[in-house]
Amino acid sequence: MDSAFRKAQALESAGERAAARDAYIAILAADPTHLGALTNLGTLLTYSGYKRAGRLAYAQAVAAHPSELRARTNFAAALLDAGESSEALAQYEAALGIDPHSLDAHQGLAILHARNGSWEQARAHARIGFAAQPVRRAPTLGGAPRTPLLVLLSALGGNVDTERIIDAERFACDVLVAEFYEPSMQIADYPLIFNAIGDAERCVEALARAHRFVETRKKRAINEPSAVIESTRARNAERLAKIPGLRVPRTQEMTRAEVAAALFTFPILLRSPGFHTGEHFERVESLAELPAALAGLPGARILVIEFIDTRRADGTFEKYRVLIVGDRIFPIHFARSQQWKVHYFSSQCSDDGTERAFLADMSGTIGARACEALERVRAALGLDYGGIDFALDARGDVVLFEANATMNLFDPGPDAAPERRAAFETVRTAVSDLLDSCANDRA
Repeated sequence: MDSAFRKAQALESAGERAAARDAYIAILAADPTHLGALTNLGTLLTYSGYKRAGRLAYAQAVAAHPSELRARTNFAAALLDAGESSEALAQYEAALGIDPHSLDAHQGLAILHARNGSWEQARAHARIGFAAQPVRRAPTLGGAPRTPLLVLLSALGGNVDTERIIDAERFACDVLVAEFYEPSMQIADYPLIFNAIGDAERCVEALARAHRFVETRKKRAINEPSAVIESTRARNAERLAKIPGLRVPRTQEMTRAEVAAALFTFPILLRSPGFHTGEHFERVESLAELPAALAGLPGARILVIEFIDTRRADGTFEKYRVLIVGDRIFPIHFARSQQWKVHYFSSQCSDDGTERAFLADMSGTIGARACEALERVRAALGLDYGGIDFALDARGDVVLFEANATMNLFDPGPDAAPERRAAFETVRTAVSDLLDSCANDRA
């Protein structure tokens, strides 16, 4: 069995993923509890787009080997990625029961507590998990030589998921956790630096340190920290408001006391800064609802956002997403929902072909005026990688929901419609082309 496992690992290292998957499955057919095969298969499935199957492999590893630290932390990370925070917390706590000093467990708990708005707990775990080793080296792979790339990340999340957009077989991505960067550190020179810290509201300290680090280099970073710092929702509301064909909701960041004392025209939207995917984001219909809404939001400061009603005649709400790569805009998905808070993967309305049309012909679907407004937003943001979420009003103007660097490219999965897979692969190729171009320019 050891020989078969070594052969499966060699196949994976050589980039023969399908053959490696089959080899791991063959091992598990003979021994369903083989820890290495379960763990490696879970990782292979996860990064091949079969995340649910990957979680099942990790769960089986935990069931068969409850005292194995790696089984616990891998399963916890997969649960956290799936948004199952309470289940992930249980696995991370079990991991710390095995090894109280587990860096992987503390790193995961830093992200988990940050997502819950428990900032002090998040920072405490981040110090344990990252401070001693703020630089992480890329795993060694077989095959052709890869271009070295340094990725800047925040310990508290709010990062671009570079594992989805950067081809690991072409680029060897080392990581620097920016909160723990010190000028005295000896960090190698890299032909490419990708600042993946995307959330200007959550990651203030990380972006400041990333900016200081980039200033010490002789080359600019992809997604300069200074550009990301300018992309808060409140700052965007100010600087994008005069773009023709664009409607930007008035947005103001206030203390809780200021919100409670202010006079508003309802409905309004309240949001805790530093969160996405609808987390800690509420619509308040009246003054009577305001105290309860405030009580349910974490953080000392609150974003107060004008509600612009984008309902269609049939009562549904829509959301388009485009991604920015370099100086181009790519349509990536469309969603429709009965709820005002529209999310692609939870929207309940069937598509009438709008997404297919949007992906095939963005200008023909949303109109030239809307496309021009999006181009102006792209230029104003100054980001090499980012995204824009928006709807269209009755006149065809763009109603901006958000525009920043935190827009992740989600793998639609191997069974997705061809146009969705094509959109995903087009953006991934564009990112690789951007990185190649930047590497050549700086050679």
